[in-house]
Amino acid sequence: MTSLSRRSGSLQGSPVRFSTYGESGLLKSHRRYFAILAFALLATPLAVGLVRPDPPAAILKEGRYLARAPNVPAASADWLTLSARIDAFLADHFGLRQVLIRAHKDLTKPLLGFGNDTVLIGRDGRLFYLGQEAVQQSAGLVMRDQRVFETVGLLARMNAALGARGIAFIVAVPPNAATIYSDDLPKWAQSRGRRTEYDLLIEGLAAHGVRAVDLRPALEAARSEGPVFYRHDSHWTARGALAGFNALVGADGRPDWRLDPGSALGPLETREGGDLARMLGEDATETVEDLTLPAARTELLTANPLGDFVGTLDRPGPTIMIIGDSFTQDYLPRMTLQRAGRVVWLEHQKCGFDWKAIERFRPDEVWWMPNERFLICDPGAAPAGFAP
Repeated sequence: MTSLSRRSGSLQGSPVRFSTYGESGLLKSHRRYFAILAFALLATPLAVGLVRPDPPAAILKEGRYLARAPNVPAASADWLTLSARIDAFLADHFGLRQVLIRAHKDLTKPLLGFGNDTVLIGRDGRLFYLGQEAVQQSAGLVMRDQRVFETVGLLARMNAALGARGIAFIVAVPPNAATIYSDDLPKWAQSRGRRTEYDLLIEGLAAHGVRAVDLRPALEAARSEGPVFYRHDSHWTARGALAGFNALVGADGRPDWRLDPGSALGPLETREGGDLARMLGEDATETVEDLTLPAARTELLTANPLGDFVGTLDRPGPTIMIIGDSFTQDYLPRMTLQRAGRVVWLEHQKCGFDWKAIERFRPDEVWWMPNERFLICDPGAAPAGFAP
């Protein structure tokens, strides 16, 4: 056996041992500070999780449910999965969870994350708007029955008042993106056959004799031909709006007003941004089609961002009044003016629009078209000056 000499500082025949410890057996001072720092970093999220854990809603925005606290196993097979269930529970309940996730996202900078209070990121990066409970509404997870019935009652009174003036009335509500692209949502946000407020509205209007067209089947069918909603924006695309328009005029007894997508839509173009991407503070691009139809010559009636206006292409035809929101402000007047002589567009103001516009413009038809998330009127709302 080889032995070390005494000049090497070891005893002859003794094994050589390398240690990071001092003679006292404790960590060296600089490593002691490192250990304290490491312990603090590990302990801080655990401590914050006990005092102020992230709310369950933060987990829902990730497209899944909050992991439940594991129970004591009742069967021998349950012991095999206990550690995984404990790990899942701790992963969902440690403190500063969203802060750390956001920090990781900001460092890696993908357009894939967990969204924020107003945006849900679905499969393949499709964005969904969470405001006005739009996702829950499309899933049938919120059902404000009484307010839907009150809205139906108001629309029925409006229908009667317009009919007395010889003005036709039809309801056509553009659906939410979450309604049409539910397969891109997490399972908790899919309707899976649940009745929704859209269903209640259509059924209630039919019971009151109000003409209404369900636009959902037309948009679902149009998906096979191209995107009907933007990926990074809450609105429908030109193709989606065209599918809705064709369904509306078909139900309105005007099949000759339908437009051919092959001639009404242009080639695919790059579109930058989107309202939902901006809410996330992200840059985004996608390729979509735009309308080839000419823009109307317009006269603004109000100065607000969704300003009411009158549009025309100086052609003969009936006057159509569209009461809606940003879904219909641009696309629908351009489509309608291919046959109509004049379009009057009014912001619905959650059912509080100015009824005097009816008397002023005497339209031949009124199309009621707020987006699905605005299909319910504000409590007690009614058009200003409306006296049925």
